[in-house]
Parts: sequence; structure tokens; C-alpha cells
Amino acid sequence: ARVTPKPARKYNQAKVERDPYDQAAKPMVEAAKPRNWIDFFRAGIGAFTLLYVMEQKAGDFETAPKFLFWAGGAMFVAVLLQMIRYQKKLSFYAPTFFLQGLTFGLAGGVIGMIAMVGSWALSPILPTAGALLFVQGAVTLCLSLLVSGADPVLGMVAAGLVWTPVLISVLLGKRLAASFDKKLKIMARDTAAE
Repeated sequence: ARVTPKPARKYNQAKVERDPYDQAAKPMVEAAKPRNWIDFFRAGIGAFTLLYVMEQKAGDFETAPKFLFWAGGAMFVAVLLQMIRYQKKLSFYAPTFFLQGLTFGLAGGVIGMIAMVGSWALSPILPTAGALLFVQGAVTLCLSLLVSGADPVLGMVAAGLVWTPVLISVLLGKRLAASFDKKLKIMARDTAAE
């Protein structure tokens, strides 16, 4: 009997190949992924709930810093769990939508929206996902200090959480990945130019 080989699999080259030198976050690509929006709402609701519980428990001023410390610590651990990935080797992922959800929950809707829209609007000129997070944290911090009615302490906590992945990646010398799509195949730069 004759054995006929299977036909070669066809791939959509636009989806599977990427330039390894292009490390920027792509707003339309990331916004199309449902898991990013799940992360966004999960972080926003979680941060808002923690603050609500803290407000209910902290009846007097003396206990408020303690609750803020524990809430900030819990959110810090959540950010670490979101950013650290182990797929054959240790990698760092920029959990942009998760951090934007935390910003909404901590700093409020207006500051969260301006920080989110502003950082994504600048994303075409930002070289990496780390730069995007740096801009988002800076906008959050500035607005929380300048907008009347905003809580500057919560704005500082939000900015610190947004800057956490950037700081860790700089200290450990590992870049933050903008996306973790398993189907991507890295192609050489000279192949990409053709």
C-alpha cells in the first residue's frame, strides 16, 4: 500500500509571525482578547471591594493605615502573581489591563479612564510594554495629586502598583513581554523585511 504524506498545515502568516525586535504593546490586538477584559474587571472590582472593606473596618484614623498597608500588600501579591510566568523558563509579563483595573478601583473612574486612554494613545510611540506602564503610573500619580477630591495616598499606591513590574524587570534585567500568545512564531528580522 502506498503511503501519502499529509498536506502541510496552512497558517495565517499575519497572525503567527512577529518581529522579535518589536516589543511594543498593540492596543487593538490586546483589546480584542477577552481574558484581558476579565483581568481588568477582576482587578477593578477586587480593588474597590478591598477599599470598601477597609472603609467599613477603619472606623477611627489610627487603624486606617494598618488596613491600607494590608490591602496594598494583598494587591502587590496579586500583581506579582499576574506578572510572573513560567513556561519552560522564567518570564515577566506586563499585566497592563489588570493594572488599569487596579487604577480604576483605587484612584477612581475619572483618573483611571484618563490614565488608561492616555497611555494607550501614546502606545504607538512607546517602545515597550514597560514604557507604557511607566507612563500610566506617572499619569495616575500626577492626576491624583492635582485633581481636587482625589485621594493622593490611594493615587500613590496605584502608581506604585503600576510601576512594580517595571521596577522588578529593571532590577532583574529581564524585559517585560507585552503579550503571551503561545501561537506566535518568532521570525528573523531579515525575513520580516522581505
